[in-house]
Amino acid sequence: MTSGVFSTTSTVLSAASSLITAKTQGADTSVSYKQTNVVHVWYGIFALLGLATIVNTLFLVWSTYRRYCLKHAHLAPLSRPSGKVALRRLPQAVLSSCRILAFRRRVPYIDATLLELALSVLYLGGCLVWSFAPEDNILPRINLKPSYWGGNTAKLAAGQLPLAVVLAMKNNPITILTGIGHEKLAPLHRIVSRCIFVLIWLHLIGAYYSSPDHFLSASWKIAGLVGAIAQTITTIFGIQQIRRRYYEIFYSTHVGLILIFLIAVHLHCIPVNFDKYVWSVWIIWGFDRLVRAGRYLVFNVIFRPEDSKALVECIGANGLRVTLKRKIFGGWKAGQHAFVAFPKLGIQSHPFTIASVCETDASGEAEMVFTIRARGGQTKTLMDLASPAGSCELAALVDGPYGHPGDVRAFSTCVFIAGGTGVTYTIARMHQLFRGVLASNACATRVVFVWAVRTETESQWILADLAKAVALAPPAISLTVEIFVTRPQGHSATTLLPTLGKRGDFTEAFALSTTSFHRHPPLTPIVENKEELCEEKTSEDCPQESGTCTPTKSDTDYFHSGSSTPTVIGSTEGTFPISHAYTRIMRRSGRPDVRRILEEEVSASEGAVAVDVSGPNGLVNAVRSALCQSFNGPMATLRGTPSVMLNVEQFRM
Repeated sequence: MTSGVFSTTSTVLSAASSLITAKTQGADTSVSYKQTNVVHVWYGIFALLGLATIVNTLFLVWSTYRRYCLKHAHLAPLSRPSGKVALRRLPQAVLSSCRILAFRRRVPYIDATLLELALSVLYLGGCLVWSFAPEDNILPRINLKPSYWGGNTAKLAAGQLPLAVVLAMKNNPITILTGIGHEKLAPLHRIVSRCIFVLIWLHLIGAYYSSPDHFLSASWKIAGLVGAIAQTITTIFGIQQIRRRYYEIFYSTHVGLILIFLIAVHLHCIPVNFDKYVWSVWIIWGFDRLVRAGRYLVFNVIFRPEDSKALVECIGANGLRVTLKRKIFGGWKAGQHAFVAFPKLGIQSHPFTIASVCETDASGEAEMVFTIRARGGQTKTLMDLASPAGSCELAALVDGPYGHPGDVRAFSTCVFIAGGTGVTYTIARMHQLFRGVLASNACATRVVFVWAVRTETESQWILADLAKAVALAPPAISLTVEIFVTRPQGHSATTLLPTLGKRGDFTEAFALSTTSFHRHPPLTPIVENKEELCEEKTSEDCPQESGTCTPTKSDTDYFHSGSSTPTVIGSTEGTFPISHAYTRIMRRSGRPDVRRILEEEVSASEGAVAVDVSGPNGLVNAVRSALCQSFNGPMATLRGTPSVMLNVEQFRM
């Protein structure tokens, strides 16, 4: 037995001596090195997804609890801020700090929040570390050899393809878990896609330097190069300035080039047994397309409405009002959007925010209203078709609803700010909130509605619909509704736009605004006095623009942080007929001072505050900047100022 022990010891010492000698001479002492595992990257992705899900769940629990207490009269009376620092409010102060740093601070020149920038750096940095770092302690190191990191980058790029496709899905499981709508996942989709772009080119460089003579020695290698070129082109077209200026071209090339990319990558991955990730891409993409096709069939064919055509009306200042009816099972939430396609103009669909709340008739159909500003492409064609007679009817296909707007029912003060066609989002949200308060399912006691437009004509777009929503306001709510016309042009329009101070048929105007398939005549604005009437801008003065939140000129046409903004509190006595609702809508000349509005409302609120904004970049950035100021900072929160949740609606493709 003793001899056996000595023999074993001798063998171990001999092996150790050989290993030391081999290391000294730089020889390969391992049969195989530990390879990078793509699954490890997914651990980090699932951890981040789990954190977002927990945050969303906590918010839903808080919101549900607040509404439960309201319905059962258990909601404790709120007190005004005392001004003294209270450490018990430390969690709210931390929440305010996180909201300011992560979502409201913008990084100059790159149009991104600090959270988006941090995710970009951490995600790409993590993938690069996983590609170049050694996986074991075996010498000599091979992690810096092109064959090693070139292979690792290829594996990581293929492994991220399913994530990139999931983030681009309209029917998105991430939305269900986190409460983040598919349109707000678009920045994450671009982050992952650009990371894949970097990894693919590192793979090409590594493959070339490891074996230049065999770089394109097989058809599957050529397919990989074709895929890289296709993705490079679509990445270039995806640059923000190019994408937004030439969106129609970007969309068409994106669909075609990504299809080429996926086919080429699939052919490239088969010989190395890595095609399982590409197969998952096809499955995910096919599922999303199948669901969308099913929606089209259900809403437009199987449950075909009595009149499937859409009424397209010119409402002035390059504005269009599209009205149609559909049977939408389960309805839609205020602030959601739908994709609308007109077969006569092509198969491409565009997302538009639904400006109406879901109200079904006896047949189960609900009216969907969209307010659109005409730009180029399909919206300009719609304008050309409707302009000769003022309106036209076209066959339309609807897919939706989509989006996940934040729940504001648990907040005491709700502020809605919109610029241009962004009002389609805020008016529906306010209308739905009033219905919730009447049903004892919302906690709001104070509502502020601000809409900035350039011309008097634009202020007519949804005036009657706004009066309908205001007429629904519960008596207990303190309400302010203001329309800011930012470019008054004198008094030449007084004969065209009589004031509402004179007696008029408000009932008829209201009926016209809520009845489908009738031409909507221009409605008169609310003015403070006759001298404030403004000259209409002709259509030639307005560039062709569209979307739910697109400015007509520069962003400063909608706001100016520093102008005087008077606050008018609407009456809170009783319910209001439609004629009285018009008198509660105040018209202002100039631009709203969003900082002053928000500071006044946040400082005066006795409970949590929700701010919803939809409009051009300048307006949205002004609201974000205002909510970063000291009146809403962590120290103010410690002194009793309520926390503020900001909801932003922008289709920035």
